[in-house]
Amino acid sequence: MIKYEFKKADNLCEGVENLYEIVTLLRSPEGCPWDRKQTNKSIAEDLIDEAYEYQDGVLRHSVESQREEIGDVMINVFMTMLIHSEKNEFTPVDALNEVCEKLVRRHPHVFSSIEAANAEEALGVWNSVKEKIEGRKEKKHDFFEHIPSSLPPLEEAYEIQKKLRKVGFDWTEVQPVIEKVQEELEELLRAIDNEDQDNIEEEVGDLLFSVVNLSRFLKVRPSTAMRRCNIKVRSRFQKLFDLAEERGIPLDKEHFAQMDALWDEIKAAERY
Repeated sequence: MIKYEFKKADNLCEGVENLYEIVTLLRSPEGCPWDRKQTNKSIAEDLIDEAYEYQDGVLRHSVESQREEIGDVMINVFMTMLIHSEKNEFTPVDALNEVCEKLVRRHPHVFSSIEAANAEEALGVWNSVKEKIEGRKEKKHDFFEHIPSSLPPLEEAYEIQKKLRKVGFDWTEVQPVIEKVQEELEELLRAIDNEDQDNIEEEVGDLLFSVVNLSRFLKVRPSTAMRRCNIKVRSRFQKLFDLAEERGIPLDKEHFAQMDALWDEIKAAERY
């Protein structure tokens, strides 16, 4: 048993110190077996989950959820820092110093005389510092070097397309992008007619890639749009489930027409 009395922080420094101290105690020999067992790999997976849960709170406009989930994100960040410190790889201060130096260095339009009139120019300055000052040029043999292969497929497609845009391989207006989506849909329909499952899978991928491209062109993050849609569908079907139970409508394919009518009723109520 560890004797510890939590005292609420009055400022950011105290809050950071409190969280890091608690995480350190949890990882100590007298701490929690589960926390001691964690590695930077397992915590990285938890960090991704918590980031998505925070995004759910944002999409649901729940400040309470956002406050809780950003705290959970911080737990995993601090746990990762501590694990690296335990392995004598780097300390939390090392990581914080490095990122602070990088932020100052890559914002000469803020911390020196260089000017950036808008967000696009600011991003150009950021990339220029990366290449000309830090020497982070792309490897000639790997055009997609900085796109992690571990990204979820929608995010990976989005990042690939952003990379292509940087070298000018992109449309200049939205209409050809829409036409590309329509073209890929027609190719999928032909594959379905031919009953070629392997080709169907390939064409579905092409269609999804073109839809991601359209969403990027419209300045919509595809994974955020998809998550927002998932939240909406889950909410609507839960309402459908409750109404069906209340009205004695079984949930099966024989009662699809009734379920579909309930779905339309719920959508109409939401619009109202």
